[in-house]
Amino acid sequence: MEKKVFEKCVLGGIEVKNRFVRSATHESMAENGFVSEDIIKMYEDLSAGQVGAIITGYISFASSDNLSPSTMQIGDDSFFPGLEKLNKTAHEHGTKVVAQLNHSGSQLFSAPQKRVLAPSNVSDPVNNITPEPFSVEEIKTFIKEFGKAASRAKKAGFDGVQIHGAHSYLLSKFLSPEFNIRDDEYGGSISNNTRIIIEILKEIKSRCGKDFPVWIKLNASNFNGNGFNENNFYEVCEILSAEGIDAIEVSSGIPSGKYGPSRSSKHKAYNLEYCEKISEKIDADLILVGGLRELETIEKIIADTKIKGVSISRPLIREPGLVKRWMAGDKAPALCIACNGCFNPKGTKCFFSLSDEEKKVQKKIMKMIAMAGSKKE
Repeated sequence: MEKKVFEKCVLGGIEVKNRFVRSATHESMAENGFVSEDIIKMYEDLSAGQVGAIITGYISFASSDNLSPSTMQIGDDSFFPGLEKLNKTAHEHGTKVVAQLNHSGSQLFSAPQKRVLAPSNVSDPVNNITPEPFSVEEIKTFIKEFGKAASRAKKAGFDGVQIHGAHSYLLSKFLSPEFNIRDDEYGGSISNNTRIIIEILKEIKSRCGKDFPVWIKLNASNFNGNGFNENNFYEVCEILSAEGIDAIEVSSGIPSGKYGPSRSSKHKAYNLEYCEKISEKIDADLILVGGLRELETIEKIIADTKIKGVSISRPLIREPGLVKRWMAGDKAPALCIACNGCFNPKGTKCFFSLSDEEKKVQKKIMKMIAMAGSKKE
């Protein structure tokens, strides 16, 4: 039977009302790590807009991470009330919520407050920070903390968790031969580079139960020469699918690569080829993200491939009710023009909703971000 985007289905072990997922979008709106009313409003708008599932922005949990006060945290039970309210808000509209658990590693956009840890002492190309390598003991501690965070997420009402393994954050760097030059069991080959993620997956399933959904976001390529590439991606996907990962969200790009994670509007469905290729080899559900702004394109992808869901971010920042609009019959493309003006450290919001003064500040931020990378289209 042909799959349809607006039908109910089981996606990565979670029953959803349609195949649309809000891809993880760093809200930058937390208050000292706690869920703010601005975040609750964002989730209210998204769920009322009929998105099937929301993957939260980066949620921090690890004692070794350099925490930002504007990033949601789940490191202890004090964060429960806000997280429970967030889930209740979305669930009232039938929208499921997946907690994205992440660690920045050496990819920091502000001065570190403590030691900066990464797989190896390879300088970060965006900020020029040379981190200290994790010891094996510190890796084991991190894995335990990851499992505890997933257990708290389950207790707080999240429908699953997503491991962030993309975009040059910590686990993405563990996967990359460029950034991981270890010669122990956590480096030296793609299978060894993947070991930390396998152990995290097992730790989560051990604590939360084998039926608790665990997703991962992976890069199909870092587009940076000697770094993580397409062949590495296929190998990692096969390993993780065999280990029982429930869903893989297929993304690509890092800030210092030829392409970053968020490309311009001329790039359409830019991760589709990688997603289609791996769909023939693995059992884990696949979710496609990147350059999806036209309903007709999305419907064709879902109908004609084995891809189970589509994930969008920037279009839902400009139009939280985009899915509802499409459901109502208005099939015009998303209004988002992919300018990236929505990514604001003072709170993620569409550039076109800012005041004139806010736009001036955001233009300066956008220029700084563009200068920090080396993207060449």
